Amino acid sequence: MEAESKYFIPLSEEQTQVNTYSYEIGDEFFESLEDAEIKRGKASVKLTCRKEPSSFVLDFSIDGMVYIPCDRCLDDMEQPISTEGELIVRFGEERVVENEDTIFLPEAEKGIDVQWNIYEFIALAIPLRHVHPEGQCNPEMAAKFASVMVSGEEDESLPATDQAEKPSDPRWDVLKKLKTKE
Repeated sequence: MEAESKYFIPLSEEQTQVNTYSYEIGDEFFESLEDAEIKRGKASVKLTCRKEPSSFVLDFSIDGMVYIPCDRCLDDMEQPISTEGELIVRFGEERVVENEDTIFLPEAEKGIDVQWNIYEFIALAIPLRHVHPEGQCNPEMAAKFASVMVSGEEDESLPATDQAEKPSDPRWDVLKKLKTKE
């Protein structure tokens, strides 16, 4: 691993049982990662590394904000992030990811770069559906979205006036009648 990285944790050289690391990450953190879907954000990361008899336990605590596209209007929106995670690191013969929270490293590596792990904890904290609060979506895109809706069901995220103006599609009216019969 690259020892010059500011996210490198020197595990084999740890002198004390518990060490704490703090990072303030910003846009440059996300931009420096290849294949990262999140490109902007700001967060505080607190990392506690505990030395156990046969492993190291890394506890992450992350609070901040990332900017991701709204699922509805595609404009960037602020998404608050607050998450905690744990990573267990053990030394072995070769680098192996046993499961999502346990990694084996070769002894020669002497430590781990946690930059990608921090990113993964942030990415996993983002809800599956992320939309602007009501009334904050791009109005032009919201109008286009409303014009192509054919389900006939109301979208609670659109203003009531947009829902009332939406014409009914006769192809779905018969199916709607079946839905109401029970």
